[in-house]
Amino acid sequence: MKWLCVTLLICLDFTPEVDYTNNSEFIEYVRSCAVHHNSLYEEHERIPVSIVVSQAIHESNWGTSRFAVEGNNLLGIRTFDSSDDQMKPLNKPNVSWGLRIFETKCESIAYYIELLNNNHHYQEFREERGKQYFNDAVDLEKLIMTLAIYAEDVYYSQKIIITLRELQAYDRD
Repeated sequence: MKWLCVTLLICLDFTPEVDYTNNSEFIEYVRSCAVHHNSLYEEHERIPVSIVVSQAIHESNWGTSRFAVEGNNLLGIRTFDSSDDQMKPLNKPNVSWGLRIFETKCESIAYYIELLNNNHHYQEFREERGKQYFNDAVDLEKLIMTLAIYAEDVYYSQKIIITLRELQAYDRD
């Protein structure tokens, strides 16, 4: 089935932390981590790797943002639970939320996959993914449009689609 990923293999010796020094290495790191964590789910529950990579690029500025470097948070994942390890934005130190701190960058990707698969805010995403899986036809842009709630930016989905298109063009080169 051509749906989300090529056949996934569970990597027994998977090493979740790698250093990346350029955009190509960043893409490969996020891809390998996403493939690994997706392999732990049923095929119909997997998050398209291109979406994971596109959001990670956008949210972490290619893994260079303060939240990515200091908090291992590649996907801008927030928490409103004050007992969670978190970082506050420098320009908003008194907000009621923070960005989660993870042990590894790969852990943030695992958390993101779990979030999209289980959080009630992403029900529309899961429904659209299910329709596409059933019809064996992937429309990544339509899936991304269901993620508008992921950020406060009203243009968020469009920005992720632009990043996805750039990623696809990058892959063709």
